[in-house]
Amino acid sequence: MERTNRAKLKIVAVAIGVAALAGCQTPTKAPPPPPPPPKQQAEIIPPRPIPPGGAAYVMTIPALGSDGVRQTVNAGLSADERAWNFRAAWNVAALNCLDAEHQPILDGYKAMLKNHAKALTAINTRVDQAYRKAYGSTSAGRTARDKKMTTVYNYFALPPARGEFCQAAVTVAQASLASPKSDLLQFAGVYFPILEQPFENFFLAYEDYQRRSADWDARYGARYGASQPGYVAVQQSRASSLVDAGGGNPALTTLQAIDGGGTSLDPLTGLPVPVLPVNPGQESTPVVQPLPDSRSPGS
Repeated sequence: MERTNRAKLKIVAVAIGVAALAGCQTPTKAPPPPPPPPKQQAEIIPPRPIPPGGAAYVMTIPALGSDGVRQTVNAGLSADERAWNFRAAWNVAALNCLDAEHQPILDGYKAMLKNHAKALTAINTRVDQAYRKAYGSTSAGRTARDKKMTTVYNYFALPPARGEFCQAAVTVAQASLASPKSDLLQFAGVYFPILEQPFENFFLAYEDYQRRSADWDARYGARYGASQPGYVAVQQSRASSLVDAGGGNPALTTLQAIDGGGTSLDPLTGLPVPVLPVNPGQESTPVVQPLPDSRSPGS
């Protein structure tokens, strides 16, 4: 009996000790609640891309041929035609590049006409003969050539390429003034590509704009296009003719209003050369924050 009571006392003592130890332990904290889900960031809709150089929203750009050469008015020229178009381009620059730093263009052009008068006459005669042969008569040849030259003048008067074109013309003029007795055909062969490059650069930049704006239209046009002037212009252009950037009316290839424009007669051809005062540093249009079209589904 006594042994049984001792055993019971031991069990009670152990239980009391376990309870005491349990009371000394720090209670386990409940795990923190999971963090709230991240806030959904509102999609930022970029403005529609704008054309380079203040150009019009919609234009046709001369295509690249299978040989990789852009099919402009200067493609496939004979050496004589290249030299004549070179002179025409220089004439356009002399009439349109009028800032103080452009003075070498006019000085060089006048010197070139004087130093190469005989060569220019010979080149002009050979080109006339080629047109007469191609078109069957002097009259038909002259008409075709005048039409072609009008396109050449318009091409080089393209306002969106003006800034770079003027700088290129300064380079050409300075080279000519430094070597006034150089052979004109050879000089044109070397330096005409310098006058052409600003237009190729513009065409490439415009084609990039066309790709990026088409992507914007596909992504956002249905809902946000109404607030973007370029998108509206593209939609409207589908019902009208496009502006030609390869030799059509150059005054139509820019969004900038051209005030005081006109023409000046080329003394060697008697044809009007466009004179278009533009700001070469102008951007196409102010950036407009896209706004949803309340008429579109899901808005």
